[in-house]
Amino acid sequence: MRIEGRTIVLRDIQRVDMESKVRWFNDPQVNKTLLLEDKLDLQRTLQWFDEHACDGSGSAAAQTRREFIVESKQGERIGITGLVHINPRHGTAECFCVIGEKAYWGKGLGTEVHTLLIDWGFKNLDLHKIWADIRAENAAIIKVIERLGFKVEGTLRQERIIGGKRVDVVRIGLLRDEFYQLHPELS
Repeated sequence: MRIEGRTIVLRDIQRVDMESKVRWFNDPQVNKTLLLEDKLDLQRTLQWFDEHACDGSGSAAAQTRREFIVESKQGERIGITGLVHINPRHGTAECFCVIGEKAYWGKGLGTEVHTLLIDWGFKNLDLHKIWADIRAENAAIIKVIERLGFKVEGTLRQERIIGGKRVDVVRIGLLRDEFYQLHPELS
């Protein structure tokens, strides 16, 4: 599957993308925005990918997660995004986005990636709500979520230990109606 944006493309993640995913998630500058502490191991990540088809092929894992590689229009891999914990009964899913190539930071791509992903999730998975947990001190994502219409639903104080210290986690949520009221051109 390919989702075409103005400056980027989201395409189904493939096994060949795992090396980039591991490199991005293990980069200290990228990782400081994530809620992950453990380093990814390439062999374990490849094994995980082989066991959990993430490409929408119909396996149980694919029904609860959809991951996409973010590419430039020229085909350069620049990040990863997706919906996880997809719950068809409740119409909910958690979203994530990692722009791993630092040359693309600060160019507004997070907003475009999230807009494409959220629109796709609401329309193709019939979701009612998309949510995420973010580090409270992640200023860049706070700007993105405000533009997209996410609402802060609460702060989980000292929820995680990352880098040996406790960090607050902010739970954000976006309802379908809120998104399309803010982005009527997409409805």
